[in-house]
Amino acid sequence: MFFFLLFAFTTFLFRNAFTTYFFNDDFFFLKISRISSFDQFINFFSPIRQASYKPISQETFYFLTHLLKENIFLAHLLVFFIYFIGLYYLYKIIFLLTKNKPLSFLTTFFYGINFTHVFQLYYLATFQDIIIFTFLCLAFYNFLKNKRILSIAFFILALLSKETAILFVPFLILFKLFFDKKISWKSLLPYLILGITFSLIYQYSLKYVIALDNYKINFNPRLVVNNLMWYFLWSLGLPNFMPDYMVSIFKPPIREFDKLLTNFPSIKIFLYSLLSYFGILLVTIFVYLRENKSRLKEFFLMTAFLFSGFLVFIGPIAFFQHKWMVRLALPLIFVSFIQAYGIKLLIEKKGLKKIAGGFLIGLYILISILGVSIHESSSTFQLESNITKNTLKYFSNNKVKILKHKYIYFKDSNKKDFNPWGGSEKLKVTLSDQNFIDHFFPGSNIKAVYGFEDKKIPNNSFVINSFDILLL
Repeated sequence: MFFFLLFAFTTFLFRNAFTTYFFNDDFFFLKISRISSFDQFINFFSPIRQASYKPISQETFYFLTHLLKENIFLAHLLVFFIYFIGLYYLYKIIFLLTKNKPLSFLTTFFYGINFTHVFQLYYLATFQDIIIFTFLCLAFYNFLKNKRILSIAFFILALLSKETAILFVPFLILFKLFFDKKISWKSLLPYLILGITFSLIYQYSLKYVIALDNYKINFNPRLVVNNLMWYFLWSLGLPNFMPDYMVSIFKPPIREFDKLLTNFPSIKIFLYSLLSYFGILLVTIFVYLRENKSRLKEFFLMTAFLFSGFLVFIGPIAFFQHKWMVRLALPLIFVSFIQAYGIKLLIEKKGLKKIAGGFLIGLYILISILGVSIHESSSTFQLESNITKNTLKYFSNNKVKILKHKYIYFKDSNKKDFNPWGGSEKLKVTLSDQNFIDHFFPGSNIKAVYGFEDKKIPNNSFVINSFDILLL
């Protein structure tokens, strides 16, 4: 019954994911996954490429999307199905380690409905973060059950889904140190070998990725500390846009933040709810530990392990300029557990502590509901989806005419003050440059030309005013 209710509520909470259309990188992956032979499918797994090596979460997933006739609802349904498998095994892992059902249920619930999953469930290109969560949960569960062949198999699948799966190896070492007080290198040897092997496999494609400005590795200590701080604050519930309004964590937000709160009352309610939640949680846990000093050592050791686990899975991400809430898929597990553990201490008591624990669960649900609504907008996923839906409608209405031309020219308005969302420059990003052609006009040789790059309209062009799509 618990999982039925959890999956139903999660589906309802993130329901708008099912109507989010393809955009940006989706078109690139749809293009490279359009194949007609088994040899081409095998080639998905070749590490010789100029994009990151994620053959399962990218090429294979989008190949399945083609098999589903590019039905956006079914594609998202597949993402949710994989996510729910991960949630189920997250519960089994926690119960296996703690033998405590309420704690296992609560942690899984907190993780499952957290609003940060907007960034993993809405955009199909971030399916990689969902599938690595599920595969690593399966790998760790089977590791704990001493089913090493199954564990290694799921670890390999995770490694074929995203390069950060390598961080599972240092996590296993950390886990052994905390819980066994020693490391059995023999049991960890297959994972170490696989980690080293895939590190070498990733090297070819990663050199193209880290050449991009946002993904250049930067060993600046100030950047690393700033990144770690924001990932941690995001995991606690701060909105994704807060870094834009804070010049320092030790200073109040800039003036524009007050305007934001005035214009969007839901954000103010969200932030007050978040502050109330953590205020009550910290005070009640402090009171509990003061009254139950025998639990202090257990609590602090567990907190130390969870914080270490959080840092392990943030790992190399801290060295990139580009920060994105999507990367909390794995670190969020540890933050969800410590919150659930604190509330579990309260609800197992009587009187005010039990009431406070129940109130905190209700407040967490409210924060997640408000957070999903806020981040559906601030993520711009809905904006991007609306643009590509408008594009689909426009192309469907004019397909016969467009196919008679050699070029599609996206023309910008001549009015200097009229440039909605960046005009043709925005369309180039949303439509992934030339990659959208394969999706909307498969098999054609049409080329897109964007007005912000070339003011001259090529001969034999079908001209589209950018705002006719952006403002539909």
